[in-house]
Amino acid sequence: MDWKNKKIHCVGIKGVGLSGLAVLLKSEGAIITGSDTEEEFPTEKVLKENGINILPFSSENIAEDLDLVIYSAAWKDNLEMERARALNILELSYAEAVGEYAKGKETIVITGTHGKTTTTAILGQIFETAGLDPCVLTGDIVKAWGSSVRSGKGKYFIVEGDEYQEKFKYFTPVGIIIPSLDYDHPDYFKDPASYQKAFTDWIRANPQALVVTEPKEGDEQLFSKAHFIFPGMHYRKNALLAIRLSRLLGLKEEIIISGINNFKGVGRRLDYYSPEEGDLIIMYDYAHHPVEIQATLAAISEKYPSHKIIAIFQPHTFTRTKTFLKEFAKAFQDADEVYFADIYASAREKDRTVSIEDLIGEAKKQHARAAHFREFNAENYKTKTILIFMGAGDIWQKAKSLSLSIFGEGRNFN
Repeated sequence: MDWKNKKIHCVGIKGVGLSGLAVLLKSEGAIITGSDTEEEFPTEKVLKENGINILPFSSENIAEDLDLVIYSAAWKDNLEMERARALNILELSYAEAVGEYAKGKETIVITGTHGKTTTTAILGQIFETAGLDPCVLTGDIVKAWGSSVRSGKGKYFIVEGDEYQEKFKYFTPVGIIIPSLDYDHPDYFKDPASYQKAFTDWIRANPQALVVTEPKEGDEQLFSKAHFIFPGMHYRKNALLAIRLSRLLGLKEEIIISGINNFKGVGRRLDYYSPEEGDLIIMYDYAHHPVEIQATLAAISEKYPSHKIIAIFQPHTFTRTKTFLKEFAKAFQDADEVYFADIYASAREKDRTVSIEDLIGEAKKQHARAAHFREFNAENYKTKTILIFMGAGDIWQKAKSLSLSIFGEGRNFN
């Protein structure tokens, strides 16, 4: 599709994926408008920096001369979409639109359960260092760029592929990286076998793609020459897989090392809301699956062996909480104490037959000190303590609020 001068309205534009796509389409010459709720999102800064205004939802945002409406799945049936359909305006979901954008580009998709955002960002920075000027679309803010998106002019498009509802199927890639495959999204995939099959079928349908799931010995040797600042084996594997694909595509060793050294992390992954050293350290991580929680706590324990670790976890969606109730309960072994905030619900969920009290009850069978978040009191922690807030909902705002109360306004710790 030729995007130049196309009038496009994005419904739910504050979402990480759709906000990034809006920036990419604007760089292609499209005329972009967008709307969303008043809730604060980290993406707002990037949209404003790119001259894209955010409007409140209103049917008046849907003008008759629009060429296309792109919608986030969460807002598929809101009042703006009803207006667009009444006017017979072409509509695409975010997944369909980013798949359309990828046509004509040499697309590399990073998908799977965990590590997608980090691996996408690392690979993007390696390609940037190589002078390939890639377009990159990740699931969160890349700290080196201050954005989830990089608008390049090169032939490569490096994109984080969402596995939910098999959205990766809209891509026909030249390269695929899968950092991990642990069963997830039980509201869509009925069991682990169907989850695995979705990836297998897609890979079989794309025999042209280089597929990377494990590093080789030479990748380890190259990694040892780089200065990679993130702890834990999962971060290490993400970097190794980016190295593997870069080597398969013929990038030089010194370029790959430089790209790894340039990587300073992505938003919502081991984010500091306090100074990185001190008696009290406040952190936030996006971990919302039992495997991710274990990996996050293990990495923190490795980096801060003399600190007490206090975990504050907000489960994300009722279906995930119900399916992995026992796994969540066992995931906090590296924490000295764990507090559970109320479940962050998805608008698409109907089954709410699990509660945070169910999870706390299970956790108490595994952990000596498990309680509801209402019992948490930061005043109890003065020395050699890490407060790690975790979850994919709005628990990060609790970390931010606590940080402001302790360290004051105007501090940037990331």
